Amino acid sequence: MANGALDVWSVDPSAHKNEIARTTFFKGRLFEATDRSQKASIAFRVAWRLRKEITQEDKDMSSLTTKDFDEIVAFWAR
Repeated sequence: MANGALDVWSVDPSAHKNEIARTTFFKGRLFEATDRSQKASIAFRVAWRLRKEITQEDKDMSSLTTKDFDEIVAFWAR
């Protein structure tokens, strides 16, 4: 399901960078839950880099939470 969402967002990556970052973060969580730590690490690094480009905030990668990514997507930021 995460790959399907990334396919949709990748139609226009510059317009959907925030959704790509959030979905990639969730994909990292999925990899983490299935004991695929190397793939999780890569996904988290990509999500962190995208979030940093969007927010200009250099937050420590290991401290990022779901809330940090929800805040950059208009639909979830309430």
